[in-house]
Amino acid sequence: MSDLKPDNSLPKNLRELMNRRELLMGTSMVGMAAMLGMQQALAGGHNKPRVELTETQQLELEQANNQLVADFVAAYATRDAAVIDSFVSDDIVYQITPGMAEIVGREAFYKHNANMFKGLDKVAWVNSRQFTIGPIVINDRVDDFIPYAGSKVPRMQFRVAGYFLVEDNKIKVWRDFPYPGAKQLIEPAPKA
Repeated sequence: MSDLKPDNSLPKNLRELMNRRELLMGTSMVGMAAMLGMQQALAGGHNKPRVELTETQQLELEQANNQLVADFVAAYATRDAAVIDSFVSDDIVYQITPGMAEIVGREAFYKHNANMFKGLDKVAWVNSRQFTIGPIVINDRVDDFIPYAGSKVPRMQFRVAGYFLVEDNKIKVWRDFPYPGAKQLIEPAPKA
């Protein structure tokens, strides 16, 4: 607000108008500050310092993100939850398919994979194609899960479109979507 004091020689209604104007200006400034905070929150709370990359650095980052996801897909063949776990962030969000509950956090992600791998004889995933734009990697995959005879884990084969958000060289978000029109297979494991 203004450091000026109202001139008492002015009529009372004019002095009140000036006080209201100062109040309105002060309120407007507080409102603008609040709006800036809201904008930051709505924009995802970007509170990290912004780092500008050259085109070469951006390309290198995309190549690293692309390789990380390609290596992650290939690592599923190991059937080792600790290996898979090394690719994801502590706050990983994983959704197997739309409508299913999210698996949130590294511990839950590890347990999910460890339990599934116990019943599998083989995991073979094939990337048909993969695209990377900045921190986003999208792939077209066929995920094949082959259980041991007598396993409680079913035989499964899915064609999916995978979405990965990569931050700090770790997968932060992973969501799979069934490929439209593709045949999906879920059947009991072969009998022992």
